[in-house]
Amino acid sequence: MRRGFSLIELLVVIAIIAVLIALLLPAVQSAREAARRLQCTSNLKQIGLALHNYHSAHDVFPMGISFQPSDNSPTNYAMWNSWGSLALLLPHLEQSSLYDTINFSWGPDSLWTVGVVSPRYNQTCTNTLVSTFICPSDPNAGAGHQNINNYAACYGITGKQLYIYTNNAKAPYYYQIPDDSSGLFTFSKVYGIRNCIDGTSQTIAYAEWLVGDGRGAYLGGVNPPSRYRGNMMTGVASTGADPGTVMSAFDNPQAILANLQNCTDAFATTKIGIVDNKGWRWGIGSTGWSMFNGMQTPNDDKYPIGGCRVNYNVGFYSWPDSSFSVGAASDHPGGCNVLFADGSVRFVKNGIDRNTWWSLATKAGGEVVSADAY
Repeated sequence: MRRGFSLIELLVVIAIIAVLIALLLPAVQSAREAARRLQCTSNLKQIGLALHNYHSAHDVFPMGISFQPSDNSPTNYAMWNSWGSLALLLPHLEQSSLYDTINFSWGPDSLWTVGVVSPRYNQTCTNTLVSTFICPSDPNAGAGHQNINNYAACYGITGKQLYIYTNNAKAPYYYQIPDDSSGLFTFSKVYGIRNCIDGTSQTIAYAEWLVGDGRGAYLGGVNPPSRYRGNMMTGVASTGADPGTVMSAFDNPQAILANLQNCTDAFATTKIGIVDNKGWRWGIGSTGWSMFNGMQTPNDDKYPIGGCRVNYNVGFYSWPDSSFSVGAASDHPGGCNVLFADGSVRFVKNGIDRNTWWSLATKAGGEVVSADAY
């Protein structure tokens, strides 16, 4: 008589295997996330090296947003369609061949029409997926080549647009005058190490963020749109003081927080104005695509939105440029990776004090931040 396994014995063996898998699976997932976080850290370190190589060559860091004609006319200049710092860093990221394809006479997504429909200039370059600009922990980054940028330059805690806008017969239609920011980057102006009065080790240069999920109003055309925390709220009326007049969060924190709350409430209830194209293109320097500010703390649980644009009611299909707030975020448990102006990359925890985060986002605010504060 041959001896084999009884049904009970077989069930016991299967149960033991299932228990072992259940015990091992979290460890495997944790190891995979650790590897993804390490790759994200490496990406930011490469950007940091490129940033300092650029500074060595030019004695300044690159502009946060350059200044090129946007579309239809060579006199229509617009910061919402001009090159960002990541594009200017390409030669220092071993991407010289990609950099050489750029026609800097035009913006990254420009269309110039003279009687006939013309092809978009720089479209091939702008749509190229660069692995250094993708965090492997973000499930939406690079999916379908929709939103292809996880890393953004910091323009401080400036609660205003990065330019003075005018629209009159004496100026081009999109004429925008560059303005300063409290961070390391701004529109059509440059800062260097000399401008980091707070110290390069205490000044944020770049941080990661979550891109939109492609299931909102802009790219997905979904109505009602997804309220995923990587998506942004646009077209919200301001509360209290107009954030467009607030130079710094420290000057009027009540107005900043009131507007963030107003944005959060609208995000939770409205069916229009939620856009899913945060991090759309690394080449475009505008806020929401390759620039952020420090109004929201990393993975802000009090204001859990990707960012907010107030005082410009453009309805369902608005862009995130000139946003009042664009926050840092990640899918890493507990915080997100941040590149500082000295080239170091640190993991900043979600629980960081808001005032401490505001201080790190400024280059010359005069704040003293202890190393153990975050």
